[in-house]
Amino acid sequence: MTDDLMESLPLQRQADVLAALAAVESAHFPVPAKDFRALLEPPLRHVLEQLLHRAGRVLIKVGPGYVSGYDDQVAAELADLGIGILTPEQRAVLTMVLLFTVAIPRAEGHLRGDDMWTSEHPVSPQLLETGTLQATVVRTALRDLGYAGLIRRVANGIVPGPQFLRLTSRATSVLFEELVLLAEPQGDLALSIRRERGRPAPSHEEHPA
Repeated sequence: MTDDLMESLPLQRQADVLAALAAVESAHFPVPAKDFRALLEPPLRHVLEQLLHRAGRVLIKVGPGYVSGYDDQVAAELADLGIGILTPEQRAVLTMVLLFTVAIPRAEGHLRGDDMWTSEHPVSPQLLETGTLQATVVRTALRDLGYAGLIRRVANGIVPGPQFLRLTSRATSVLFEELVLLAEPQGDLALSIRRERGRPAPSHEEHPA
């Protein structure tokens, strides 16, 4: 079906679709729709979406631009196979980055839902090294997370990397809920999340102040 759609297009329009495909797959940040005809015009964008679908990927709109990311089901299957999984140390460090740059600023009203991953509230590497993990372990994890595009270094510290912009809306919602449960386990929103998931609220003994 996808081949038929592509073959039905004039050669120039096929080239437009392939150019947009290469852009959304390789760009570090969202590709402006105005720069690619296949992102701007719905019929061509539909063909692009079909091409991505064949590879287990989806087109994700971020503001005025687009990137591609894994389909939720495909991402789950890859995780079950152990593909693309972070080490426990990497997960711990990334969790702290998200806690300080996303969860806490959002709880304080500094971040809105549509700009969760473009935080302007960096965390210093030195603060991350004050936890239970050894400083050398934290530095190694930060290096590897940077290579993977999961964190980004800015002038005042570290913020989430561009790979977070490739999350689907469902994946973003699930991750945000986990951050809420981590940052405000006794808050109203956390209690609501637990009710929806059928999980009991933690006792105060489990989460000492």
